[in-house]
Amino acid sequence: GGLSPETVRVPPFLPDTPEVRSDILDYHAEVERFDRDVGRLLEVLEAHGRAGETIVVMTSDNGFPFPRGKANLHDAGTRMPLVVRWPGAAKGGLVVDALVSHADFAPTFLEAAGAPVPGEVTGRSLVGLLSGKAGGDWREAVFTERERHANVRSGNLGYPARAVRTADLLYIRNFRPERWPAGDPEKWRSVGPFGDCDDGPSKRLLLERRE
Repeated sequence: GGLSPETVRVPPFLPDTPEVRSDILDYHAEVERFDRDVGRLLEVLEAHGRAGETIVVMTSDNGFPFPRGKANLHDAGTRMPLVVRWPGAAKGGLVVDALVSHADFAPTFLEAAGAPVPGEVTGRSLVGLLSGKAGGDWREAVFTERERHANVRSGNLGYPARAVRTADLLYIRNFRPERWPAGDPEKWRSVGPFGDCDDGPSKRLLLERRE
């Protein structure tokens, strides 16, 4: 795809090796392929005259799918892409640095549809943020949690942890720090050794050079 390993930014928690750069480059290529597919979907909406009345939300179910990323409460695991296309409502080209959560999607869609938001909903509508009209009373923190990614510890044990993220600080509380955070070193039931971390060249490199 014309991408070069020399242009890859390796995060400081991974070793800067040719293998890791190539692994991240594959990830970038997948993102580009996804972008092309999204473009085709938007063309279909345009062709059917529905683009102007459709809210398109692109996001993820996890962060960076590498060691210390996905299935962790570090920023690399909980920071996700979020792009919204909403003709006539969302301000085009607007970049927002507010702390938002997937829990905000439900009240956003309900407000967009003109439906009442139930009182028990904990998320906040993003309509004000998307229009660029939100005031200064937006939330000061978001909360994240993890238990397990798969059955990868003896006895199907999890790794319970909770986190609070503000604009400046991240606090993570591990409630069972004596357990292996990424799963047992030997395969238990699924995935493989340290199975809460997906397999891949970067993980294999770390395991090969763990000593």
